[in-house]
Amino acid sequence: MIGHNAFEQIVAFANSPGEPVPLINKEDYDIWRQDYTWEALHGQRYGQSFCNRFNIQDNHLYYNTGGVEWADAYIKKTYLERA
Repeated sequence: MIGHNAFEQIVAFANSPGEPVPLINKEDYDIWRQDYTWEALHGQRYGQSFCNRFNIQDNHLYYNTGGVEWADAYIKKTYLERA
C-alpha cells in the first residue's frame, strides 16, 4: 500500500510538474454535479467530466474504474476548497 499512497500524494500535490492543484469552490462543484447528468447521458465518465470541466490533468481520476462513489470521494478530498 505504500506505493499506492505515494501515487495519490503525487497527484494531490501537482496537476503537472511544479503546478499546484487547483481548488474548486463548493458552488462550482454543485453546478458541475447537476450538469454531469447530461454529460453522463453522452457517455462521459464521472472523473472524465470533472477533469474536462475544470481543466484538470489527473489520469488517476480521468480513467477511474472504481465507480462514482470512489471518484466523488477523491474529488472532495483532493480538489474541493476547505471551509
